[in-house]
Amino acid sequence: MQPTASTPSVTRRFALLVLIGALPFSDFLQTGVYAFNAAPIMGDIGASPEEYSLVATFYAVTAIGMIFNHRWLVERMGWRWFMRVASLLFAVGALVCAASEGLGTFAAGRLITALACASFFTAGRVLVNLIPPSPQRFTGVKFFASGIAWGAVCGPLLASVALSLQDWRLAFVAQLVPAVLLALLGELALPNVPPPARSPFDVRGLITLAGGSALVLFALQRSVFDFFSDRLPLYTYVTVGVPALVFAVWLVLKRELPAIRLREMSQRRYLIGLAAFAVCYALLGANNTAIPVLLLRGLNLPLEIIGRYVALGALGGVLVWILLSRLVPRHPGPTRYYVLGFSLLAACGLMLGGLSETVEPRLHVLPALLCNGAFVIAVLSTTAVQTFRDLQRDETLFSHANQVKNVLAQFGVAAGMCIATLFLQWRTTLHYVRVGESLGVWSAALQDTLRLLAQRYGAAQDPEAALRMATATVNGLLMQEATFMASLDYFNGIAALAGLCLLAVLAERAWRYGRQRRSAVA
Repeated sequence: MQPTASTPSVTRRFALLVLIGALPFSDFLQTGVYAFNAAPIMGDIGASPEEYSLVATFYAVTAIGMIFNHRWLVERMGWRWFMRVASLLFAVGALVCAASEGLGTFAAGRLITALACASFFTAGRVLVNLIPPSPQRFTGVKFFASGIAWGAVCGPLLASVALSLQDWRLAFVAQLVPAVLLALLGELALPNVPPPARSPFDVRGLITLAGGSALVLFALQRSVFDFFSDRLPLYTYVTVGVPALVFAVWLVLKRELPAIRLREMSQRRYLIGLAAFAVCYALLGANNTAIPVLLLRGLNLPLEIIGRYVALGALGGVLVWILLSRLVPRHPGPTRYYVLGFSLLAACGLMLGGLSETVEPRLHVLPALLCNGAFVIAVLSTTAVQTFRDLQRDETLFSHANQVKNVLAQFGVAAGMCIATLFLQWRTTLHYVRVGESLGVWSAALQDTLRLLAQRYGAAQDPEAALRMATATVNGLLMQEATFMASLDYFNGIAALAGLCLLAVLAERAWRYGRQRRSAVA
């Protein structure tokens, strides 16, 4: 009878491991689909870029509210009911997006998705602590990190497949598969009994946090469109939003029984880890913005092909995690992994910053994307291991620490996207003006090109229309050249930033080594 009795336990343990990986996988999957299907979705539902990015802002604000209340929800609903409701909302949100015919319906679908997926990342990491302290717990961490890596691969890949089938809606319908899988795994793996209720519901903190987040994130979203033309409203949003966020933190700190136990987690290691996470997420958002710009507008690759290249590049994260999962248990020191991660980022920047317009993407772009994918997993996983090392004994405190980190991630990614976009806009305009000045109105090369294009278009158009079309074509080529050069500037800057991060890591290691030697001598 013993094998029969142990079978449910084995099944439950395996289901829990798969669930731990499936949660971040689902989050990265739906995020990748939303990002890479942007152009066809906007065209189909009649949304402008401003409106589409505003939907992303609403998603982030909703996500922050859900992350803030994650532990409270788990303690009141229990893990199993939490997963049931989240899976249902995930499926409903995906179906609403797939069936949407206009911006309002699509935005509603994304907000429903935010209610479900916002806590997936936090839940996956906290569920690792349901595994008793043993080598099996690190197996849970392996599944969690693998879910992140494979989600980063499958999101762009699913979007690319949907584009190749000429229907972006299929990518949202396909999200029903992970939604159903999460529900089934939750039934198999999660306990029926809720954790002890210790986290109160903080209405004032939630409202203040949501309001401040909305203002700051809206300022970041509008900066992409208004920074160079109408900055005053942006400064106003930030001036009001940042104090609101500070006030939200103060409200949490002054409560005798806080919704988030900020005082207990305010340790040096954790705060340094949050700073490292902020840098990593900003770089993640910035690179995820700049890479498609380079491939789409600079190298003029089809969006379908770009999705596949980005998906293949994300396999670098899978490969580096296979390496780290074997090395970290035996060599836990973080310095070597940070050196590896930022070296990969520097290599990515140098390779993409040295491209020419005639490169073969498979030979020159794909290796750089592999380095970028490997950098993300190497640095984020190392930072996670170091940041939460002293907070894992108390499950509630560990959950709160992850909630704070994931709220910060929303701001970090948004800030990175904003910075990358503004940098590319600035450098594109600068290069466009310089290229235009170098040609000049009476440039022989320019006039010859216009004449040849006008002759080609003149076969089907009247001379005036043919000249307008020729001028538009030349302007498009000049803009493509300017965008390409701006992208090279950006990635050379990323390489320089990676070099500075490497110097900081090595300097910290040298300082720590010197302090250890002085302590030994004393």
